[in-house]
Amino acid sequence: MRGNGPLYRGSLTKKPEDSLKKLLTFRPVLATLCALPLAVHSQGAQPTAPAQPAQPSATSLPSAPSTPTVPASALWQGTPSQAPGVPYSSGLFYPSAFAPAGTQASTVTEDEGPALQFRALAGVEHESNVTRVNTGEISDTAAILGVGVRFDRRYSLQRLRADLEANTYRYSGDSSLNYNIFNYALAWDWSLTPRFHGVLGANQQQYRDVQLDPVTLANRVGRRSDRTELLEGVYEIGAAWRVLGGFAHTQSKSELPNSWDGNPDITNFRVGAGYEFPSGASVYGRLRHGKGSYKDPRSSINGDFDENEVDAVLKWPVSGKTALDARLGHIERKHDTDTQRDFSGMVGAAVVSWAITGKTSVAGGISRDLSATGDVVGGSVTSDRVFIGPIWRVTPLVAVNLRYDHVRRAWEDVPAATINAGRHESANILSAAVEWQPLRWMAVSGYVRGERQTSNANTGYRNTTVGAAVKAFF
Repeated sequence: MRGNGPLYRGSLTKKPEDSLKKLLTFRPVLATLCALPLAVHSQGAQPTAPAQPAQPSATSLPSAPSTPTVPASALWQGTPSQAPGVPYSSGLFYPSAFAPAGTQASTVTEDEGPALQFRALAGVEHESNVTRVNTGEISDTAAILGVGVRFDRRYSLQRLRADLEANTYRYSGDSSLNYNIFNYALAWDWSLTPRFHGVLGANQQQYRDVQLDPVTLANRVGRRSDRTELLEGVYEIGAAWRVLGGFAHTQSKSELPNSWDGNPDITNFRVGAGYEFPSGASVYGRLRHGKGSYKDPRSSINGDFDENEVDAVLKWPVSGKTALDARLGHIERKHDTDTQRDFSGMVGAAVVSWAITGKTSVAGGISRDLSATGDVVGGSVTSDRVFIGPIWRVTPLVAVNLRYDHVRRAWEDVPAATINAGRHESANILSAAVEWQPLRWMAVSGYVRGERQTSNANTGYRNTTVGAAVKAFF
């Protein structure tokens, strides 16, 4: 057995100012990840698979704080890069669920690694349409280098977790395409008493971004950063009832000017209550109020807004091998000026995780999100997503994984005769990867990914990515 082998991705696993913001200011280096209220499950052991559902606390057995982990098969697997504009999102499950920092973890072993583990990655990747244009495609090859570290240790009722990763991509043909990403997921699962506990956390996901240039009507490729900082607490009322509350700061920022969402920056306050069942199931109701503004300096929109959201969150271990995670809510954003930018609607997600056999698992899900258009004329963007991702561990040394995502975006309530009126686009991404771990400290992977985006606004493209990488764990 490889008890000290590389960390399996699922064992650590996951998407702006006024007086409220002055009460609480977070910094990304603050070391901690966003967690979900529902996240604070009862036993000290963190669930990493449906076969081990969380158990509710009892008066004689107080719970230890723990943030939820995104099922491994629901995340991008085995590829050091991902399709632009389609990140693996912890918000697919719940906002702020603890997700891995990036792509360097092993998909072969399920053994837990040591409390402190360093890793490194080197690879090469060829893209047939590196700029994601619909005509005049240019291919290029990138060398990839990366380093990472993860830490996970308990101190009595306290738990500290960290996963940090930095990757650099250097293209042989066009150096202007070079880019770097730094992802982190940090969390302190704190406990003041056995019944009063919570999480202080921060995370960041950086990925390539593709959006329409309103002047040239052609695609542009840049980098987007999604960041969250959060402080949240849960108090246990008896063996089953819970009340929660906390603050959070979220920011989405694109390097590209005139970003499609205006780079919102929001400070939130959230309260809620929930019930933990003896079976390990739980249901929570939550209310969030946020104050925000748009931070894109070259965007045509400005001013502040209020955002309100109410949602219900369900976690249900259907059986020893199957689990359901779901969230359903309603969001409303109202602006101080330019009220044509106001929007509201339903949001949510549902994910089913199934451990078919000891070697095979699969997760599938759907989600819906709403966001601003980044345009002064108003409207909103509805993003619907469907995915499925199976993993097959052929032998103790070989793993094969597949992934299919379908994303559809629609620009709604946009005035006629404007650039985004009636705009819609869809993306289909299919990837396959195989990873071989010949040594306990080393893994070798190869992968292929196909992307196809269709659009009525000149943003469609096709791309095929082929790559290989070597990972080392220390």
